[in-house]
Amino acid sequence: MTGPTRVAVIGAGAAGLAATKALIDAGVDVVTYEKGDRPGGLWARDNSSGLSPAYGSLHLNTSKGRTEFADYPMPADWPDYPSADHVAGYLADYATAFALTPHIRFSTGVTSVEREGDGDGERGAEPAGAGWIVGADDGSSERYDAVVVANGHNWDPRWPSPAYLGTFTGTTMHAHDYRTAEVFRDKRVLVVGMGNSAMDITVDASYVSRGPVLLSSRHGVHIVPKYIFGRPSDKMNGILSVLPWRARQTIAQTLLRLAVGSPEDYGLPAPAGGLFQNHPTISDTIMHRLTHGEVVARPGIARFDGDRVEFTDGSTETVDVIVWATGYRVNIPFLTSAWLGEDAEELPLYQRVFHLQDPSLSFIGLIQSTGAALPVLEVQAKLVAAHLSGGYALPGAEDQQKAVARHLAYSAARWGGDRRTRMRIDFDGYVAALPKEIAAGRERLRRGAKPFSIARGSHRMSLRNAHGLRVIITGASGTFGRAFTARLQAQGAVVVGLDMNADPGADILACDITSDEQVTDAVAQAIRMLGGLDILINNAGIGGPAPAEFAPGAEVRRQLEVNLLGTWRVTAACVDALVASRGRIVMLASRMALLQLPLAAAYGASKRALVAYADALRMELGTHVGVTCVYPSSVRSPIHSSTTAAGLSLEGMSRYEPLDGVVDAVMRAALSRRPRRDLPTSARGALEFFLARHVPALTDRIVARTLAGRAGSGAFAGAPLAAGVVARHEAVVSGAAR
Repeated sequence: MTGPTRVAVIGAGAAGLAATKALIDAGVDVVTYEKGDRPGGLWARDNSSGLSPAYGSLHLNTSKGRTEFADYPMPADWPDYPSADHVAGYLADYATAFALTPHIRFSTGVTSVEREGDGDGERGAEPAGAGWIVGADDGSSERYDAVVVANGHNWDPRWPSPAYLGTFTGTTMHAHDYRTAEVFRDKRVLVVGMGNSAMDITVDASYVSRGPVLLSSRHGVHIVPKYIFGRPSDKMNGILSVLPWRARQTIAQTLLRLAVGSPEDYGLPAPAGGLFQNHPTISDTIMHRLTHGEVVARPGIARFDGDRVEFTDGSTETVDVIVWATGYRVNIPFLTSAWLGEDAEELPLYQRVFHLQDPSLSFIGLIQSTGAALPVLEVQAKLVAAHLSGGYALPGAEDQQKAVARHLAYSAARWGGDRRTRMRIDFDGYVAALPKEIAAGRERLRRGAKPFSIARGSHRMSLRNAHGLRVIITGASGTFGRAFTARLQAQGAVVVGLDMNADPGADILACDITSDEQVTDAVAQAIRMLGGLDILINNAGIGGPAPAEFAPGAEVRRQLEVNLLGTWRVTAACVDALVASRGRIVMLASRMALLQLPLAAAYGASKRALVAYADALRMELGTHVGVTCVYPSSVRSPIHSSTTAAGLSLEGMSRYEPLDGVVDAVMRAALSRRPRRDLPTSARGALEFFLARHVPALTDRIVARTLAGRAGSGAFAGAPLAAGVVARHEAVVSGAAR
């Protein structure tokens, strides 16, 4: 270390304050940027930033005991559900109590955050010990060793998109701009949405509006009162937190149904998922106003016609004011897509905190919690502080990727596939898990893992920055090609594709890789477009039925021509440019290059030959060009269509893996500091790879046994190409019976 680590924290709301405190406690030099003129962020209603959505009647929808920072309990005499003004004062007091304000630059917004050295020197490289340059709206620009993003995600209103048909001539506003109910006095009001703000605003408006307030939504949610059986309802979640979430869901839904009934009992749409799966709305008063006729439920909007609103059930209403309580977009305007990808809501983060490409960039509060926010922010802040102070070591890059994949799989199973699936966490489980993660990181240090260090340039996971890298991808119009292109472009790489199907709008050139002339011309054009070449991803490939017992026909020759010779052709055309840039070649092999499955001999043989070709390239170009083979297992894509059509589906012999895992592996192959020789795409694939390499007889027996089971079950019945396999299996079975 050359001195204390210097860290920029962006935002002085609850997340930024927690980060600032934890970093100070860990001995780190902190500067916190805040656009407003006081701490509290979105809770500070009078903040000069003008971004606070806090309205006069706003109260916490989680109880104080489940909301407070562990290091700074809320006053015992406060109500169970404090007001927004209470919370704003609490955050201000927190900043004072822990002497945070001297570290905060108020009325200073951040305009840019860039990695030091980006765009200079070797493409994708950075100087040792490189830091971050943070630019502010006061014209300042300063260097930091790390950046913590804590700017919140409930300040950029999300409006309906696409817009509804027709034109509405009344007044429209977003819930973000609502402050008091006076704007609704003697007006006919429609509120669109089913979240907490929608319910609060609907109830407020119902006391001053002209006629009942209309509450419109296409989808329902569970509505949970603030008290169940005389206790704050979220305390029940804490009591049940030791149970699996499915069991918690069953118990909690039963209690909720007994206590208040279902939303449908009040004329509201049915919830679009179970409790603890979609985000519930916390409200004691909306049911009361519904049962008294002061609020009337309506389905989704179909179209507008002046001041008339037509709903999807065909009914119409005259409306003066529409309030869009449609939520917020995640917006981190000071970071480019090279760091955020195409959608910040889908940004993969280790422990929902650390950027996978560079953990000196971390995020606090980029979550959607099933409970309160503040305790989550506090444990995230302590994790970041442990890392940046050198008291915690991250796991290796592959382990981080696997952890992210596990979280995404769990989230998808629990919450479905909406855009914020990656951001969702279970409050109780997450708050309990992060202290254990810190302990695990300390254990990794004890075993020799390297901590964060200024001199080492932040222990970058050995991945290069993709920004500006020049890439050619073959088979760019296919399932894999489109996915690789999207991921690389999201990280700032420049990509040109080659494919039989050209797409000028997507920079995909027409190229039949079985043609010497077309490959020569297309590769030359692609390199001219890119201004050079850093990475070649040989992705093009075809599959199809080809039993090994038959003489090689057109199908066999076609697969060998595309999978092996086509790749050879394209690579040879790219060699000079790759040597000049000291670039990287990624070969999409297959686990069938090692573990042969039956009835697809041409595919397995061509992929095994492809690996042999990669070995030869490595021997000849290895001083200047890295060569990596990636080994996917089965992914659902059209490559299997011809095999399935021939009645040879291997559905029972192969387990499908997610496309994201293959994309992640290819990114590691393309961007690793040191080229990997071989890279399986999943934990199961790694096991298969090991066994096939080191215990081939065992893998042969496993495959043979599985094949026999498939043949015996009639899976290949009526498939002429499998007739020999089926007959031989029957002969073995009948012989064994005798």
